[in-house]
Amino acid sequence: MRVLHVSGPARGGIARHIEQLCGGLSPAGVEGRLVSVVVSPASLLSLTREIRRGRWDLVHCHGFQGGAVGRTAAALAGVPAILTIHNTLQISAPARLGAKVTEKWLAGRTARWVAVSAYLRNYARQELGVPPEKVETILNGVDFPPEIPPRQERPVLGTVARLIPAKGVDVFLRAVQLLRPEIPELKALVVGEGPEGARLRTMSRDLGLENIVEFLGYREDVAEQLGRMAVFVLPTRSEGLGISVLEAMARGVPVIASAVGGVPELVRHQVTGLLVRPGEYGAIARGARRLLADREGAETLRKNAYREVAANFSARAMLEQTAATYRRVLHA
Repeated sequence: MRVLHVSGPARGGIARHIEQLCGGLSPAGVEGRLVSVVVSPASLLSLTREIRRGRWDLVHCHGFQGGAVGRTAAALAGVPAILTIHNTLQISAPARLGAKVTEKWLAGRTARWVAVSAYLRNYARQELGVPPEKVETILNGVDFPPEIPPRQERPVLGTVARLIPAKGVDVFLRAVQLLRPEIPELKALVVGEGPEGARLRTMSRDLGLENIVEFLGYREDVAEQLGRMAVFVLPTRSEGLGISVLEAMARGVPVIASAVGGVPELVRHQVTGLLVRPGEYGAIARGARRLLADREGAETLRKNAYREVAANFSARAMLEQTAATYRRVLHA
């Protein structure tokens, strides 16, 4: 089986998810490759030619930009297409209306929709008008070590995110600023890149955090960077499910996360982590202070989180469910 993955330009959670699919399904006989596109006639024509010439069996689209171009090209090439919804539309109200019209037009050209959380499944039905019988939930999954890793003892906070406004890294920086006076040895790590990078670095300097916060950019060794953190913070304003928070839980890093989108499906407050309202950097600071001071409580949360990931969010389960969806579409 040959599956062509199509997405807009991205290096965050969507890119890591596609890497999982291409690498993880290869042993099962599924050949996968990624093509990045933009919404343009030239991109559409180039992708249509690739689908025809490459003799791809299925086009798996990711995100709304990849979904618009990928599904149109697949229809022109006569190949079935599915769309994975990774997040809600992060665009203005007039643009959302246009996206909904586009989604309605593409409905007949989409074999299946896949949502990475129950929250996004409901969003697809209610906001995008996706037929309930054509959308399914396949939860994001991650690999995890056979045993929970030891906890970082030094006071290091960290986040892994694409540097865009929706991810709330500015909120994380303000929380670090609040903690700095009472924890002199405090350090913070920001893993990721994006268009907001320069502004966030300037903000960090303006807050007096130039010797506290380390911007690491895009990293292939995310698991190793998570191992440097005593507390992981997901300060996002919008999230479909959150691969980075799953990765932190799998590595045994205590988590503080915004209670938005599909995040509460992962993080149960005071059971597998701490939830805060989006934008509340004071609540993040209080949570971090608690997790750094209460070793026993933090240990309970991180062990619960590790067990939750192992039981319900494994990469193996995600890969098996995705392969089953491919087979159903191709044999329909």
